[in-house]
Amino acid sequence: MYKTPPSKITKSAAMPQENPGDGGLVALGKIGRPYGLTGAMHVFPYSPDAATLRRAKTITVRNREHAVKSLRAHGESYVMMLDGVDTPELAQTFTNSEVLVARDAFPPLPDGEFYWVDLVGLDCTNGDHLFGQIVEVFEVGAHPLLRVRKTPEANERDDELIPFVDAIVRSVDLAARRVDVEWAGLGDD
Repeated sequence: MYKTPPSKITKSAAMPQENPGDGGLVALGKIGRPYGLTGAMHVFPYSPDAATLRRAKTITVRNREHAVKSLRAHGESYVMMLDGVDTPELAQTFTNSEVLVARDAFPPLPDGEFYWVDLVGLDCTNGDHLFGQIVEVFEVGAHPLLRVRKTPEANERDDELIPFVDAIVRSVDLAARRVDVEWAGLGDD
């Protein structure tokens, strides 16, 4: 069986909106306060690797598409200028809005690498045993964790947290919409 190295997972995207697999929108950051007097604004990326955000020619904010005039690093944030936003007062109206980019605008990754957003919604299995559906992937310091919800009606406190590491993840099959793990599970019936 093909082994997908989880250590190569890429976290360039998180927090899906709509259906990312079909070119839907993915939230890559949040807009902060205006910067200067030209309509520029701070953007705080959700991931330290903001490559997709840096490459975006257009973004969606509040269900409206905007052309990106410029984006440059500024400390831990970026300073962004959008076409048609040329005053700090107008820039202020974007504060606390999410920056969304079309999933199909993401650059392709080498084999064995995945954007976290692509794992959300996949079934998590151990052979024939279905744990549930992956609802979130997040970092806990040493490695990423998969948050697996047993049923759509289940409570967050009942979610299974499975480390996304080589010793546990057997394979990732995006086409079959499945992540197979070597995991006994906690409190399974």
